[in-house]
Amino acid sequence: MLTLSNGVEVWLKPTDFKNDQIVFTAYAKGGTLNVPEADYRNASMMTSLIGISGVGGLSPVDLGKMLSGQIANASLSMGPYTHGAGGGSTPKDLETALQLMYLSFTAANHDPDAFELMKRRLRANLENQAQSPGAVYGERVRLVNTNNHYISRSMKVEDVDALDQAKMEAFYKTQFANAADFTFFFVGAFDVAKIEPLLATYIGSLPSQGKPTSTYSDVRLTFPMGVKKEIVNKGQEPKAQTVISFYAESNLNELEMHRLRAATDILERHLRDQLREELGGTYSVGVDYSNTLPQPGYGTTSVQFGSAPDRVDSLVATVMTELDRMRRDGPSADDVQKVKETEKEGLETSFKQNGFWLGALQTAQMLGWDPVSIIHRTERTDTLTAENIHDAFRKYFPADRYTQLTLLPEKGTQ
Repeated sequence: MLTLSNGVEVWLKPTDFKNDQIVFTAYAKGGTLNVPEADYRNASMMTSLIGISGVGGLSPVDLGKMLSGQIANASLSMGPYTHGAGGGSTPKDLETALQLMYLSFTAANHDPDAFELMKRRLRANLENQAQSPGAVYGERVRLVNTNNHYISRSMKVEDVDALDQAKMEAFYKTQFANAADFTFFFVGAFDVAKIEPLLATYIGSLPSQGKPTSTYSDVRLTFPMGVKKEIVNKGQEPKAQTVISFYAESNLNELEMHRLRAATDILERHLRDQLREELGGTYSVGVDYSNTLPQPGYGTTSVQFGSAPDRVDSLVATVMTELDRMRRDGPSADDVQKVKETEKEGLETSFKQNGFWLGALQTAQMLGWDPVSIIHRTERTDTLTAENIHDAFRKYFPADRYTQLTLLPEKGTQ
């Protein structure tokens, strides 16, 4: 790790997995939830506008021509709680990628024609989205699971005319004005001594106030109390999709999340066997955990499956029966052994992937974890027991706090 003259912190992880790849990312506190609700759309579309406008006075077409023969990219990102940048290159093209990153921070184009192009594309996409059963259903799931929070609402065609280019540009200038807000991460085929001068030139020269000033939003999502069930009728195809979501706030504790993910793996394997192989009534099944990293306070576990419409009730019953069993009895010794073996096999592969290290280092920095612990994850795997996974089932799949939403064909088409 090094700190540049303008206050930017940079984490470096040289690897020899791929001799033609360097990947990087950066983040700062604060995102779309830091602005008033009335400005949320403008904030969320800001980086999309830059992607269409280009940087440094060059359009995306111009940049494509200039970069012919090179492998280098960089772009900005904006999320609910953080904003940042990311990119990648070959070792010989790293300077080009850093130049693109510098221009993205300091010289985004302000092109009225690009703004109008973005709005035309949005209208076309949103018109199609309004007719998509999956899109309509997905929005409804998000809204129910966040108590109708505005961040869960999809943009509609009528929202496009309210977009304001001047507000987008002002938000861009505010978010990327102080480089000291950002932490950068580089992973790949580089020599630290050789990369440092490039970092000093292109990252160390970014405008800065010398110390971080950005903050996380205090806006929090909330999961509904009790049990809520809902049917969404959309589309003509004779198929159904069901999502059962449970309140699962882990406070972003490393071991709690690890045990919870082990529980989701075990449950998915059990349900896959029962729903698909034994009952033959489902097209797919998945069990997942999600949160609002890096902000604690909200999390969900979910069971998702597709099926024929007339099989939904029986398959939901199967899911709930299996969950009751896992809450009551917990996993078997064989379940625990299998999840450990699967995790260790996955880690063996992940440890040789630059993308894994990029994400793991950023998460460690965000949450204050010791980055050295990443290489000891197999030891963390060995801490899994039937007892602590059983505890995760009881905590994170509550029988009295969940939602159940099912997508069915429009009435009269089943």
